[in-house]
Amino acid sequence: MTSDRERAVLLLQRIERESLFATPLLHNESGFVRTLVLGVLRWRSRLDHVISVCAGRRIEKIDDRVVDILRLGVYQLLFMDVAQYAAVSETVDLAARYAKRARGFVNAILRKASQTKVHPDSVATATAHPEWLLARWTRQYGADRALAIAEADQQLSYPDVFVFGGAAPVDAEPSRLVAGMYRLHGAVEQADNIYALDEGSAVIADLTVAAGREVLDLAAAPGGKTIVMRARGANVISNDIAIARLGPLRNRTTKIVVSDGRRPPFTHRFQTVLLDAPCSATGTIRKNPELKWRLRESELPAFAQLQKELLASALTLAAETCVYSTCSLEREENDEVIEEVLRAHSEFERMDVTPLVNDEVKKWVENGVLRLTPESGADGFTAFVLRRKSELKTSHAS
Repeated sequence: MTSDRERAVLLLQRIERESLFATPLLHNESGFVRTLVLGVLRWRSRLDHVISVCAGRRIEKIDDRVVDILRLGVYQLLFMDVAQYAAVSETVDLAARYAKRARGFVNAILRKASQTKVHPDSVATATAHPEWLLARWTRQYGADRALAIAEADQQLSYPDVFVFGGAAPVDAEPSRLVAGMYRLHGAVEQADNIYALDEGSAVIADLTVAAGREVLDLAAAPGGKTIVMRARGANVISNDIAIARLGPLRNRTTKIVVSDGRRPPFTHRFQTVLLDAPCSATGTIRKNPELKWRLRESELPAFAQLQKELLASALTLAAETCVYSTCSLEREENDEVIEEVLRAHSEFERMDVTPLVNDEVKKWVENGVLRLTPESGADGFTAFVLRRKSELKTSHAS
């Protein structure tokens, strides 16, 4: 029978080898396995620093299979309430099974790690974030807030659910940001009136409905914002490039269109268009820690180009307002996209989002822009509302 630690190592190897997201793979795993896998992903560079110091060699010089086993052991020693003897001996047993020749090496490193205080060599190591990402946040938000964002990313994440009708889940904490949202402290209950999505996504849905109740959700997958907007009484058409990505909507009597949002088939305008654009997702690292080790700064321009094309399309379809949002914290995917597209679409202007959000969400509005960052307890989202200038408005059909 496979032990929890063995399951964790195998899952970590699969996540890395196949570039998978951890959370969907962990749905049916024990709490211990979930803690191990997400913990190793969350603290990876900090763990690697400890391993390198104790081994006296760079992490790249150690076999990948051995590194995964060592990360698992060091994580237990540093961050879990596990007896040192159990953390060391159980991990050494794993090495004996999956990297037999390295058994003695693993034993020596873990024993040294259990007896030696290894101090981080930088803020990036201390918070287990890539240097380049922390440097970007420092330039954009200042050092204190950048550190707060990184520290919030390292907190344990719990599922959030939206409840439409019916009783709230047992042992659930009501959201301060969104009515009807709850933060769980266990697994998501399966029920027709419960949908799992992050609070930040629901904030964007509420903001959109406040801007207008006839909505085109232009890049709707996986569908959570559509579900919240419809529960609020909005009339929503959901569009995305692939029907498979809209699976959660197909049994909810939702109007679905499958098209590339840059070239949609619509011949009329909608009161409000929501473009929650594909992005680098740097605001979601708390729930998806593997992202920070995969993303490269060089990838941001490609995201920004796609976002500009989608936003230009969204503005041609918006009769009154367009809500542009991303779960990215990066200026290139937010402010710079807005600035460039508005230069080409002078019929629109930026609108202060403050009147469209509740008092709790207002705390995260800066100069008329929603900048919800992970210290809120929600995923990070940035959102702008663009309004067609009154003298240029035309009638719309929906």
